[in-house]
Amino acid sequence: MCPAFVIVVINKNWYKSFYLFGVVWSKLILFFMGFYIKLDKPLNLDITQPYVFVGNHVSMIDVMVMVSVAKRHAMVFVGKKELDQIPIFGYIYRKTMILVDRSSPESRKAVFNSTKEKISKGRNVCLFPEGTVPPTEMELGKFKQGAFSIAIEHQIPIVVCTFLDNKKRFPWSFGGLLAASKGIPGELRVVTHEPISTIGLTMNDMKNLSDKVRKIMLEDLRRG
Repeated sequence: MCPAFVIVVINKNWYKSFYLFGVVWSKLILFFMGFYIKLDKPLNLDITQPYVFVGNHVSMIDVMVMVSVAKRHAMVFVGKKELDQIPIFGYIYRKTMILVDRSSPESRKAVFNSTKEKISKGRNVCLFPEGTVPPTEMELGKFKQGAFSIAIEHQIPIVVCTFLDNKKRFPWSFGGLLAASKGIPGELRVVTHEPISTIGLTMNDMKNLSDKVRKIMLEDLRRG
Protein backbone atom coordinates (compact mmCIF):
# COMPACT_ATOMS: atom_id res chain seq x y z
CA MET A 1 0.00 0.00 0.00
CA CYS A 2 2.90 2.36 0.70
CA PRO A 3 3.95 2.63 -3.02
CA ALA A 4 0.39 3.67 -3.82
CA PHE A 5 0.65 6.48 -1.26
CA VAL A 6 3.92 7.68 -2.81
CA ILE A 7 2.44 7.73 -6.32
CA VAL A 8 -0.73 9.56 -5.28
CA VAL A 9 1.08 12.35 -3.40
CA ILE A 10 3.56 13.24 -6.16
CA ASN A 11 1.09 15.74 -7.63
CA LYS A 12 -0.35 18.29 -5.16
CA ASN A 13 -3.57 18.37 -7.17
CA TRP A 14 -4.15 14.74 -6.20
CA TYR A 15 -4.37 15.56 -2.50
CA LYS A 16 -8.11 14.95 -2.22
CA SER A 17 -7.63 11.55 -3.83
CA PHE A 18 -4.86 10.83 -1.35
CA TYR A 19 -7.06 11.93 1.51
CA LEU A 20 -9.94 9.68 0.41
CA PHE A 21 -7.44 6.86 0.15
CA GLY A 22 -6.27 7.74 3.66
CA VAL A 23 -9.81 7.62 5.06
CA VAL A 24 -10.38 4.15 3.64
CA TRP A 25 -6.93 2.99 4.76
CA SER A 26 -7.49 4.34 8.29
CA LYS A 27 -10.86 2.63 8.61
CA LEU A 28 -9.43 -0.67 7.39
CA ILE A 29 -6.44 -0.54 9.73
CA LEU A 30 -8.66 0.25 12.72
CA PHE A 31 -11.07 -2.52 11.73
CA PHE A 32 -8.35 -5.15 11.48
CA MET A 33 -6.91 -3.97 14.80
CA GLY A 34 -10.30 -4.70 16.34
CA PHE A 35 -11.40 -1.10 16.88
CA TYR A 36 -14.67 0.58 15.97
CA ILE A 37 -15.46 4.27 16.39
CA LYS A 38 -18.54 5.45 18.23
CA LEU A 39 -19.46 9.14 17.96
CA ASP A 40 -21.63 10.70 20.64
CA LYS A 41 -23.47 12.47 17.81
CA PRO A 42 -23.07 12.90 14.03
CA LEU A 43 -20.50 15.45 12.89
CA ASN A 44 -22.62 17.80 10.80
CA LEU A 45 -20.37 20.48 9.35
CA ASP A 46 -20.56 22.81 6.36
CA ILE A 47 -18.51 21.10 3.64
CA THR A 48 -17.69 24.50 2.09
CA GLN A 49 -16.29 25.93 5.34
CA PRO A 50 -12.70 25.23 6.40
CA TYR A 51 -12.17 24.38 10.07
CA VAL A 52 -9.36 23.87 12.54
CA PHE A 53 -9.83 20.41 14.08
CA VAL A 54 -8.24 19.81 17.48
CA GLY A 55 -8.05 16.69 19.64
CA ASN A 56 -6.26 15.30 22.67
CA HIS A 57 -3.08 13.41 21.76
CA VAL A 58 -2.86 10.06 23.55
CA SER A 59 -2.08 7.30 21.06
CA MET A 60 -0.50 6.29 17.76
CA ILE A 61 -4.00 5.80 16.36
CA ASP A 62 -5.13 9.40 16.98
CA VAL A 63 -4.54 10.50 13.39
CA MET A 64 -6.41 7.51 11.97
CA VAL A 65 -9.32 8.13 14.32
CA MET A 66 -9.46 11.85 13.47
CA VAL A 67 -9.42 11.13 9.73
CA SER A 68 -12.17 8.54 10.18
CA VAL A 69 -14.28 11.01 12.16
CA ALA A 70 -13.81 13.92 9.74
CA LYS A 71 -14.41 11.72 6.68
CA ARG A 72 -15.14 13.99 3.70
CA HIS A 73 -13.68 17.08 5.38
CA ALA A 74 -10.20 16.74 3.86
CA MET A 75 -7.64 17.98 6.35
CA VAL A 76 -3.96 18.70 6.54
CA PHE A 77 -2.15 17.81 9.75
CA VAL A 78 0.48 20.04 11.34
CA GLY A 79 3.28 17.99 12.86
CA LYS A 80 6.88 17.98 14.02
CA LYS A 81 9.60 18.27 11.37
CA GLU A 82 11.28 15.15 12.74
CA LEU A 83 8.60 13.10 10.99
CA ASP A 84 10.24 13.74 7.62
CA GLN A 85 13.22 11.60 8.69
CA ILE A 86 11.16 8.40 8.66
CA PRO A 87 12.07 6.30 5.57
CA ILE A 88 9.44 6.46 2.77
CA PHE A 89 6.78 7.76 5.14
CA GLY A 90 8.91 10.88 5.62
CA TYR A 91 8.38 11.66 1.94
CA ILE A 92 4.64 11.18 2.34
CA TYR A 93 4.57 13.41 5.41
CA ARG A 94 6.46 16.18 3.57
CA LYS A 95 3.94 16.05 0.74
CA THR A 96 0.77 15.83 2.80
CA MET A 97 1.49 17.55 6.13
CA ILE A 98 2.69 20.94 7.30
CA LEU A 99 5.89 20.19 9.21
CA VAL A 100 7.24 22.68 11.73
CA ASP A 101 10.64 23.04 13.36
CA ARG A 102 9.65 24.70 16.63
CA SER A 103 13.22 25.90 17.23
CA SER A 104 13.20 27.95 14.02
CA PRO A 105 11.34 31.28 13.63
CA GLU A 106 11.68 30.90 9.85
CA SER A 107 9.96 27.51 10.02
CA ARG A 108 7.09 28.93 12.05
CA LYS A 109 6.64 31.70 9.48
CA ALA A 110 6.68 29.12 6.67
CA VAL A 111 4.00 27.14 8.53
CA PHE A 112 1.81 30.25 8.66
CA ASN A 113 2.19 30.81 4.90
CA SER A 114 1.59 27.14 4.10
CA THR A 115 -1.48 27.04 6.33
CA LYS A 116 -2.86 30.16 4.66
CA GLU A 117 -2.42 28.49 1.26
CA LYS A 118 -4.19 25.29 2.37
CA ILE A 119 -7.10 27.17 3.93
CA SER A 120 -7.50 29.30 0.79
CA LYS A 121 -8.01 26.03 -1.09
CA GLY A 122 -10.79 25.08 1.30
CA ARG A 123 -8.83 22.48 3.22
CA ASN A 124 -9.17 21.93 6.93
CA VAL A 125 -6.25 21.96 9.33
CA CYS A 126 -5.76 19.57 12.25
CA LEU A 127 -3.49 20.04 15.23
CA PHE A 128 -3.08 18.33 18.58
CA PRO A 129 -2.64 21.33 20.92
CA GLU A 130 -0.52 19.38 23.40
CA GLY A 131 2.15 19.17 20.70
CA THR A 132 3.22 15.72 21.86
CA VAL A 133 1.84 12.72 23.71
CA PRO A 134 2.03 13.52 27.44
CA PRO A 135 3.02 10.95 30.10
CA THR A 136 0.44 8.20 30.53
CA GLU A 137 -0.52 9.33 34.01
CA MET A 138 -1.26 12.88 32.80
CA GLU A 139 -4.90 13.53 31.93
CA LEU A 140 -4.22 16.33 29.44
CA GLY A 141 -0.92 18.00 28.59
CA LYS A 142 -0.18 21.71 28.51
CA PHE A 143 -1.51 23.37 25.35
CA LYS A 144 0.63 25.13 22.78
CA GLN A 145 -1.03 28.05 21.02
CA GLY A 146 -0.52 27.17 17.34
CA ALA A 147 -4.03 25.88 16.66
CA PHE A 148 -5.66 28.90 18.24
CA SER A 149 -3.34 31.35 16.53
CA ILE A 150 -4.20 29.82 13.14
CA ALA A 151 -7.94 29.83 13.85
CA ILE A 152 -7.96 33.47 14.96
CA GLU A 153 -5.62 34.68 12.22
CA HIS A 154 -7.82 33.14 9.53
CA GLN A 155 -11.10 33.69 11.40
CA ILE A 156 -12.20 30.09 10.97
CA PRO A 157 -14.08 27.91 13.49
CA ILE A 158 -12.51 25.32 15.78
CA VAL A 159 -13.96 21.81 15.99
CA VAL A 160 -13.12 19.97 19.21
CA CYS A 161 -12.92 16.16 19.18
CA THR A 162 -12.13 14.37 22.44
CA PHE A 163 -10.85 10.79 22.31
CA LEU A 164 -12.06 8.92 25.39
CA ASP A 165 -10.65 5.44 24.76
CA ASN A 166 -7.60 5.76 22.50
CA LYS A 167 -5.16 5.75 25.42
CA LYS A 168 -6.73 2.68 27.01
CA ARG A 169 -7.18 0.76 23.76
CA PHE A 170 -3.80 1.48 22.18
CA PRO A 171 -1.43 3.32 24.54
CA TRP A 172 1.58 5.18 23.22
CA SER A 173 3.90 3.69 25.82
CA PHE A 174 4.61 0.26 24.44
CA GLY A 175 7.15 -1.26 22.11
CA GLY A 176 7.30 -4.03 19.54
CA LEU A 177 5.73 -7.31 20.59
CA LEU A 178 4.20 -5.74 23.70
CA ALA A 179 1.58 -4.08 21.53
CA ALA A 180 -0.67 -7.11 21.60
CA SER A 181 -0.57 -7.36 25.38
CA LYS A 182 -1.23 -3.67 26.03
CA GLY A 183 -3.73 -2.94 23.26
CA ILE A 184 -7.37 -3.79 23.96
CA PRO A 185 -9.68 -4.19 20.93
CA GLY A 186 -13.08 -2.58 21.25
CA GLU A 187 -15.00 0.68 21.13
CA LEU A 188 -13.31 4.04 20.53
CA ARG A 189 -15.65 6.73 21.81
CA VAL A 190 -15.25 10.22 20.38
CA VAL A 191 -17.02 13.30 21.72
CA THR A 192 -17.58 15.96 19.05
CA HIS A 193 -18.63 19.54 19.62
CA GLU A 194 -20.29 22.30 17.66
CA PRO A 195 -17.77 24.59 15.93
CA ILE A 196 -16.43 27.42 18.09
CA SER A 197 -16.54 30.68 16.13
CA THR A 198 -13.47 32.91 16.04
CA ILE A 199 -15.11 35.74 14.11
CA GLY A 200 -14.07 39.04 15.66
CA LEU A 201 -11.45 37.48 17.94
CA THR A 202 -7.93 38.90 18.04
CA MET A 203 -4.64 37.50 19.28
CA ASN A 204 -5.48 39.04 22.65
CA ASP A 205 -8.25 36.43 22.90
CA MET A 206 -5.97 33.49 22.13
CA LYS A 207 -5.35 32.44 25.74
CA ASN A 208 -9.06 32.54 26.59
CA LEU A 209 -9.86 30.48 23.49
CA SER A 210 -7.19 27.94 24.41
CA ASP A 211 -8.50 27.72 27.98
CA LYS A 212 -12.05 27.24 26.69
CA VAL A 213 -11.04 24.31 24.48
CA ARG A 214 -8.94 22.77 27.23
CA LYS A 215 -11.88 22.99 29.65
CA ILE A 216 -14.14 21.26 27.11
CA MET A 217 -11.69 18.37 26.69
CA LEU A 218 -11.13 17.98 30.42
CA GLU A 219 -14.87 17.87 31.09
CA ASP A 220 -15.30 15.22 28.39
CA LEU A 221 -12.47 13.10 29.81
CA ARG A 222 -13.74 13.35 33.37
CA ARG A 223 -17.27 12.42 32.38
CA GLY A 224 -15.81 9.44 30.58
